[in-house]
Amino acid sequence: MAFFLLLALASIPLFLAISLLFYSRAVNTKSFSVFLLLISLWQMGIAVLYSQDVFSITVIDWLFRLFRAGPVFLMPMMYCLGIVMVKQNIELSSYRKLFKFRGFLLLLGFSLAVYVINFTSAGINGYEFVQDGMYSPEHLMPLYGALNITFTINTLLVITNTILFVIVARRIKSRSVRIFHLQISIGAIFIFLNGVLSAFSPLPLYFSSFNSIIIAILLFLSYVRMQSVMLLKANSNLSQQRTLLEKIMDINPNYLAVIDRNDRIIRLNDSICRLLSISKDQMIQQDLSTLLSIRELNPVEDKMLTRTGETLYIKWSYEILELDNRESYTLFIGVDYTEQKQNEQLLLDSEKSKVVGELAASIAHEIRNPLTTVRGLIQLAKEKSEDPKLENIILDEIDRIVEVLKELLLLARPEAKNEREGQSEIINVIEELENIHFLYQSVSIRENKFISIENLLTANGLIDIQKSHFKQIMINFIKNSLEATSPENKIKIKVDSDGKHIRIRIIDNGKGIMKSRLSRIGEPYYTTKEKGTGIGMAVCFKLIKENSGDVKVNSKTGWGTKITVTFPKASALTGEAVEPLFRRDKSI
Repeated sequence: MAFFLLLALASIPLFLAISLLFYSRAVNTKSFSVFLLLISLWQMGIAVLYSQDVFSITVIDWLFRLFRAGPVFLMPMMYCLGIVMVKQNIELSSYRKLFKFRGFLLLLGFSLAVYVINFTSAGINGYEFVQDGMYSPEHLMPLYGALNITFTINTLLVITNTILFVIVARRIKSRSVRIFHLQISIGAIFIFLNGVLSAFSPLPLYFSSFNSIIIAILLFLSYVRMQSVMLLKANSNLSQQRTLLEKIMDINPNYLAVIDRNDRIIRLNDSICRLLSISKDQMIQQDLSTLLSIRELNPVEDKMLTRTGETLYIKWSYEILELDNRESYTLFIGVDYTEQKQNEQLLLDSEKSKVVGELAASIAHEIRNPLTTVRGLIQLAKEKSEDPKLENIILDEIDRIVEVLKELLLLARPEAKNEREGQSEIINVIEELENIHFLYQSVSIRENKFISIENLLTANGLIDIQKSHFKQIMINFIKNSLEATSPENKIKIKVDSDGKHIRIRIIDNGKGIMKSRLSRIGEPYYTTKEKGTGIGMAVCFKLIKENSGDVKVNSKTGWGTKITVTFPKASALTGEAVEPLFRRDKSI
């Protein structure tokens, strides 16, 4: 009867170990399950000593030696728990030298030797029958051999490992994790002391079984409590991460919508809600067709007319998101490339202006030269004529032709079409340069040239200038640099400030400009290009001057060219005091 009762009690830690493995397959869970399993085997060995009415002495001897794996292998198991503890707690990284896998193998080898000795007469050489006592029924008591001292050393190593485990566990920051590991170490010491007291005191053997089972149950409850605290903390972290991801999604300028496998809307960001003038609460859990029914939204076409009358260009795409091969979501993404479209149009207008300029300059050259000759001859005829009335009429008409030619040349001026006089506009230099860089990226890649922007500003880069004028200036300068450089060369755009002014330097390592021609850069109709009109640079210089800016051109033949453009900061124009941030000037 005592055997079956003790066997049932010994099975409790085994049941707890198996239930933990169903709960989790984490490394620490597996390690703790093995710890409980070894306690169960130890107590089963004690239960076998009370089974003389059930098994023969031979079977009892074989089972007792077999189950003795419990107390023997608890020693390397405690060391293994230390390795897991150190690995899972970053604050214990300095103790990894104490808990190494190599040390575990060494201790495991010693325990294996002790366990092998256990199967010889040098470990156990017989059993003594103990009669019924006041507190204990009759049972067998093993008689240990000469080499059982190895088991004693193994037990001392368990206590040593446990003390070391306690010292390190006290350094764990998490209170619940620290308490659990300290309870494991205290429980291990208590179980072994219990075993020693039961073997060498009047207390019955099953006394240690009852205590060991109680300790195992308490450790199991402590582990569940620790896991619950960690789970609550993990859920809290996940909730915070979810909130953070939702905020990131909401500040994303792209238009985002998340659809589940049933075509139900489960998430919309603020950008798409503002675009379509809808609310999240209104659309969440609605069918995708509800979103597509909105008149302004047409994923097939990129062009979109908003309710405010603004024309936007949006490129729609989607991505399939698979989670653990069980859940599937579709992320619809709308990218607004309206500004890119405007930049492309600006570049196209610049190319058209260039063609018109070349045509205008060609026409002017072909007409004005003979026209000058004709006017000179008419002027001579006028001086000789007694009645120069006819000559005066001819001269007036010639002057009219000259004015027409001047107006024809004005067609090459890109700022003449959409001029907005009297309007002020604050722009961010870096943002506009990035847009222009994006615009020319494909051109530079195609020509195997490189354009880079270096932002050296320590404060905002705001200036007061019409965006179209600023783009026209930068596009002309960058375009000239691209034309002047050969493949595999670089164009650097550096932006810095001296506190009151924003300085933009466009540096290329092209062929450069001769010193004799450098002083004439910016003059109307003066150009160093074979097919140039001399209008583009003149317009740029004029726009810079009109916006209180300054421009300087430095160049050296064979080395390259540097164009330095300076504009007052927006704060400086409003009269605010601005302290100089730094001054620097790098020459080519």
